Amino acid sequence: MTLKKTRPRTQAELDAYMAARPRPVRNTFDGMYPLHQDMELSDEQVQIVLDYLQEVNFHLPGAAPHEFLVVRWARYTGFQFMQEDLEAYAIGLRCTHPGMEDQHTFIRMSWGQLMGDPDAVRLPVNEPVLASDMMTLARYRDTRTGPSNTGVNAYGDGPAPGTDFDLKLLNGALDDVIAQHQTGQGREINSWWNPALNWGVALAGRYPRLKYFEHKGHLDENTLTALHAFEARAAEAETALQALGLALPAAVAESALKQAEKAERGSFTHKHRIRNPQPLTQTEKDR
Repeated sequence: MTLKKTRPRTQAELDAYMAARPRPVRNTFDGMYPLHQDMELSDEQVQIVLDYLQEVNFHLPGAAPHEFLVVRWARYTGFQFMQEDLEAYAIGLRCTHPGMEDQHTFIRMSWGQLMGDPDAVRLPVNEPVLASDMMTLARYRDTRTGPSNTGVNAYGDGPAPGTDFDLKLLNGALDDVIAQHQTGQGREINSWWNPALNWGVALAGRYPRLKYFEHKGHLDENTLTALHAFEARAAEAETALQALGLALPAAVAESALKQAEKAERGSFTHKHRIRNPQPLTQTEKDR
């Protein structure tokens, strides 16, 4: 049975599906000693989870607490001690409500709860978020669990397919940068990092593509108007971009077109890259 063809409908089917796959491996660092480890839940512990879902009325919108299957491999999250209780575990849940079988979430429970201790610490109940909600591109998708069209079907026809999505990403990244500047937090790492990263990725990938198509005359009138509107917004936000240490579109466009010109002449070469890089967690003994 494959998940794409037939989604598990019973706990036994989900157990069989998960058993056929390798357990995830946590990449810990030297000197990091978690209080607990990930663990395989017994039948009794699965029932503890199911009972707890009913007790706290944990459910996805449109479904009920009893419409979940439990992923037996419970992940210990207490090592994230700045954000999580030291006793915290995350238990994966898969919805079985008709039409919602692709919606997966989790619930936080303490080690003591999973051990069956009636006096165990009870953690604040988390919202039933979906993993897909946490994805960077979630807000641009037309369904909660992903885009309706993927791969070659994700873009329309024409000499420059996908430019509408390029512009969505660019404008969304600019919205986040402006919002970050307005908070007055500047380059405070916990709030600045995501908008800065998303802006850099969009500007380095999506924007040069649009400027190249513009240079070649491949953009229609509507796309050109939208591109110039984005550039006008970015120009108005130049103070915010500079304050946050972020790149300006004009410089990126100029560099991208120069690279494209060299590539078309056959004179552009990639920079040398390190071959066979070693993971940072590899010890001297392993090398």
